[in-house]
Amino acid sequence: GKLFNINSEKLLNICGAVECIHSYSLIHDDLPCMDNDKIRRGKPSTHIKYGESTAVLAGNSLLTLAFEMIADKKYLIDSNLKIELIKGLAFCSGHVGIAGGQELDLSFEKKKINFNKIIDMQKKKTGKLFNFCCLSAGIIAKKNNKIKKELSVIGEEIGLLFQLADDFIDISSSAKLAGKPTKKDKKKGKSTLISLIGYKRAYSFANKLKKNILKKLSKHGKKADDLTNTVEFILGRKF
Repeated sequence: GKLFNINSEKLLNICGAVECIHSYSLIHDDLPCMDNDKIRRGKPSTHIKYGESTAVLAGNSLLTLAFEMIADKKYLIDSNLKIELIKGLAFCSGHVGIAGGQELDLSFEKKKINFNKIIDMQKKKTGKLFNFCCLSAGIIAKKNNKIKKELSVIGEEIGLLFQLADDFIDISSSAKLAGKPTKKDKKKGKSTLISLIGYKRAYSFANKLKKNILKKLSKHGKKADDLTNTVEFILGRKF
């Protein structure tokens, strides 16, 4: 929002909606029929704590709550902007976004998948929600389609970087520090850049991606400081 001097109050409903989508996706990702993870953020996963049926329903409820938050009549922005936000969030969350990416992630297990397909899967699984985060600022600021496209691309690349960092954490971090099981991708036969080209080459690719993102953000000057710091943090994180 700082890129376009947007009042933070105009973004609160969007932030809440994104967190709902993110939380729903994690709850469902952890389910036995998907990644079957028992720990999330250092605590029992939702289905472990409350049961599988409750976890499914909680995820479903969070997904729909996200759109309710943007559509809320108390969220005082132009109705046309709300429609554009809802459409954008739906696009990034559905079959061409998070849900589709998760399906690809599961279907790629124990298979040799090429570079471009892995990148496409990770952009959908993780990148699309970051895409929406950046796009939404352009929507609220009523920017033209060219600028909104640029924001979408930057967001998607940041999301890809985040997913790559997650893959590195799975290899090099501990479950205690990460707050979730580590060293599980290889056991499950996950298709990652690490499994395809090795840790060093995958990290080199991620580092080049980071530099490319920072170059794109540099044109915004100090207004992009928060985003720049976030990008710098992502690749070096251990959790």
